[in-house]
Amino acid sequence: MRRTALLGAARALEAWGWERGWIGPDPYEALNGTRVPVPRSGRGRRVVIQAIKRAPIDLRRPLGIHPRRDSAAIAQVLSAYVRPGLLADERVRRARIGWCVDRLVELRTPFSSESSWGYHFDVETRFFFYPKTTPNTIATAFTGLALLDAHAAGVEGDTMGLAASAGRFFLDSVEQTPGRGGAFFGYFPGDRSPIHNASLLACRLLARLLAAGGAGGDERRMADAVEAGVGFALAHQRADGSWPYAEAAIGGWVDNFHTGYVLDALLDCVPVLSPRLRERALAAWRRGLDLYTKGLFDPDGAPRATMARRYPIDGQCVAQAIETYSRASAIEPGFLGAAWRAFDFAIRRMRRVDGTFVFQRHRLWTNRVPHVRWVQAPMLAAMGSLLDASVGGVEADRAR
Repeated sequence: MRRTALLGAARALEAWGWERGWIGPDPYEALNGTRVPVPRSGRGRRVVIQAIKRAPIDLRRPLGIHPRRDSAAIAQVLSAYVRPGLLADERVRRARIGWCVDRLVELRTPFSSESSWGYHFDVETRFFFYPKTTPNTIATAFTGLALLDAHAAGVEGDTMGLAASAGRFFLDSVEQTPGRGGAFFGYFPGDRSPIHNASLLACRLLARLLAAGGAGGDERRMADAVEAGVGFALAHQRADGSWPYAEAAIGGWVDNFHTGYVLDALLDCVPVLSPRLRERALAAWRRGLDLYTKGLFDPDGAPRATMARRYPIDGQCVAQAIETYSRASAIEPGFLGAAWRAFDFAIRRMRRVDGTFVFQRHRLWTNRVPHVRWVQAPMLAAMGSLLDASVGGVEADRAR
């Protein structure tokens, strides 16, 4: 029964996304608005972004913010489509896969000869500003990982070549800065911000390339970069098992979905690590997963925004919980039940009547905007991972 519900939810969401070409609103695209006064200061731009993101009504249309296709969203959708059985018609599923690969080729940034990807909007955070033409670690890593998923599924075309090119982009264009325990990748070329999830996502892509035989002569460089990145992360894991968002005074919080990113990345890096680091990394992953479970979820199954506060309950955090626990169940089968509980919470508390999922639940109100990159695409990918983890539905029935 749970598998039937999962397929129904995934197919309803997929139909909604496909009808729109996987184009829709994003919580951080305010600076794209044609009728948005863009301040010159970083603080002012952050105020504008946050005001539109947090507004109780959707202000995008009156402010001239037009939805655009985003590479990170298409990458997540591609990772979902490669799961056999996600769609009832296999020919349709294969056609969707080809469409996603073509869109990702079109969406590459012009930054360098190597493949890289960014967001469809200018980015201003408390750490930095970069324009939408800039490739970033998150979009490039997720796209490379999705292309590797497609290659592993036997998809025609040079998906491995594109993923390997993204790996070379990290090696050649995104500097690793030395630090305690190793070195970390920046968020984009020229950046030196020690942000754990971004650095480990770059390492994750390199590790997956190594494991798949896609290093193309760069085996030593890739292996050394993964060792350095994982070493840095392990050296900065806190005593309680958590990682802060960043090793900086303004980045000390511990949040839900970024912790999931770190855990998933560590798990993919473990197979290519040297023996001296492999056991340490697995132990750190287990401590982190324990902290994730006990410190970042409430008894009702709601993912906490941070360890310090419950709200807002974010749709991306729910999707990431399904994803992280589905992946963890490959090592620790008992976590499959946690993945199903996260899915149940998504259906019970986060799903809209049209089959999409709300952005955020606050204490007294709900932001129902169906953000594509932030919620819908990660949710489809997460449901695909849960489908894979629940082979034949047997485990799903046992987890009930």
